[in-house]
Amino acid sequence: MPHASRTRIVKLTKWFPPNDPLAAKVARLCILREDFLLEMNGVYTEQIKLLDGHSEEWRKLYFIRNLVRTLREIESGIHMLMSDPQFKVLLAAQEPERQKEFAEHIALMNKAIKLVNEVRNEICGHVLETAVQETLIDISGSDVFGFLEIGPTLRRTYFRFAGELIIQMLVRGVRESDKENAFMEKWEKISGLFNSFALVERVLNIYATDRRLLG
Repeated sequence: MPHASRTRIVKLTKWFPPNDPLAAKVARLCILREDFLLEMNGVYTEQIKLLDGHSEEWRKLYFIRNLVRTLREIESGIHMLMSDPQFKVLLAAQEPERQKEFAEHIALMNKAIKLVNEVRNEICGHVLETAVQETLIDISGSDVFGFLEIGPTLRRTYFRFAGELIIQMLVRGVRESDKENAFMEKWEKISGLFNSFALVERVLNIYATDRRLLG
């Protein structure tokens, strides 16, 4: 059976004192972890009626895009954390399995970060006009289509074709017959970094244990 939830008071100035670079790094990761949790729920929840007026697919795609943006911020935070002298000492004192977990994640991050950056820049942090233009050129000879649903009000009018554009942007330059596989390969490579969600919990535990905040 799952353990019952427990709530403890976290006095922010005690847990994350000012003028403490490590405290700021850990606090930033905690904020991003909560964003990531919300976005994962937005992707994997079967139905969210309030958000599914456009379509369940668009809602999932929207949260995937935000999730990738947050993931890039988390990876940036982890990179800076691994360069922090205080945290290096703390991590070196952990059991070998914990050190291995961090090392394996850094290796995955180094392999996937170029892709994460590209996706974040083109359809997440921004929607680049150049990427849209390249996509329109790429699909110019195809019969790719989407739908425009004109409702009785602006709030019930949906540009459903926008979702198809986003997907095509992710696989532009790929042969039509290979696009589905290319999309799945990109997603698998990005989702391989989802362990960063658990890694932030490890970071907080290491940090809080060292500072005797959990007693």
